[in-house]
Amino acid sequence: MLKRLSGMFLALVCLDMGIKQYVEDVFRENEERETIVDKVVLRKVYNKGFAFGALQDKPKIIKGASVFAGLGALAYDVRLLQKRGRRLEKLGMALVSAGAFSNIYDRLIRGKVIDYIGIQSRIKCLSRLTANLADLYVAAGAALVSFVH
Repeated sequence: MLKRLSGMFLALVCLDMGIKQYVEDVFRENEERETIVDKVVLRKVYNKGFAFGALQDKPKIIKGASVFAGLGALAYDVRLLQKRGRRLEKLGMALVSAGAFSNIYDRLIRGKVIDYIGIQSRIKCLSRLTANLADLYVAAGAALVSFVH
């Protein structure tokens, strides 16, 4: 189980980081391109804060809190991996940890997170939302962990 979860973690991190690097290299900031999925677009948006740009003017707090949360997830992972069974919870935490690692890396190395998945909607606030795969990993993993508890 550990080998599979480790492989999945690595593959998910590499996929998100690879797309982030592609978007960083090829897109102009706020450039938007259509995808083959209706209403889903790729765009390059920098987020220097937490979700929705919260605390973006406090980079030390952002970095410190991100590392602290990441270390908490790592400690939980280590404890969880020592237990038998609990496969869905382990899968959920692998997703959470992969997303957290990718976004923490961005915050520490780039000073900002690169978001690139947007949706087109008639509702302006929805059209402005932009995320990345790491965000989706965290959301899906947290939902899975919540479901099994």
